[in-house]
Amino acid sequence: MKTKFFRVLLIFTAVLVSAGCSRAVQLNNEDDVEQLSDELISFNLSESGKIAPELLIGEWDGIKFAYTANGKKIFDVVKIKSASLLIPVAPTDTVCVVYDVETGMSSRSKMWGLNSSINGGGWLCSLSGNLINLTFCGSTKIGVPNPHEENDLVWALDNAKSFVIKGNELIIFFSVDEKNKNFTSIAGENKMNLVILKKR
Repeated sequence: MKTKFFRVLLIFTAVLVSAGCSRAVQLNNEDDVEQLSDELISFNLSESGKIAPELLIGEWDGIKFAYTANGKKIFDVVKIKSASLLIPVAPTDTVCVVYDVETGMSSRSKMWGLNSSINGGGWLCSLSGNLINLTFCGSTKIGVPNPHEENDLVWALDNAKSFVIKGNELIIFFSVDEKNKNFTSIAGENKMNLVILKKR
């Protein structure tokens, strides 16, 4: 009886030690990756997929936030629960409202639209290769709690630097100064600089 108990205890201890070592190796691997500049990260990301603007068009479901230090190794950070990004054109017009001189009418430009569980937002988009610049065209932040993934998504899109499409996934790299955040991230103290979306 005692032998069986000690055998079970030994197996349980071995499993715990193995899991702890595996997590330590993962953390060490993340720490061992040299942090590159935004330009080099963007370049490395561009080599891992496609950057054709027409591939951006469509509806994308938010999957997760992730982190990369070099544009090659990617570490998952936190899942996105309920958000999608609608991209009707890429690139977009350069102004939020277009005025037609002939008709004297104004109309809202086609823009990238974030649908979130609370509000969302719209962005104008300019592209140069895989480099991307998104300009916020307005939304309301009324009723968004802190922390909430919508805050992180708006922050990520406002600070987008580049993109790449791998299969049915859109990866947007963003670069920010964490000190300038005026909200609590859903990732807590963990670093993140990628938002990953999946095409519907």
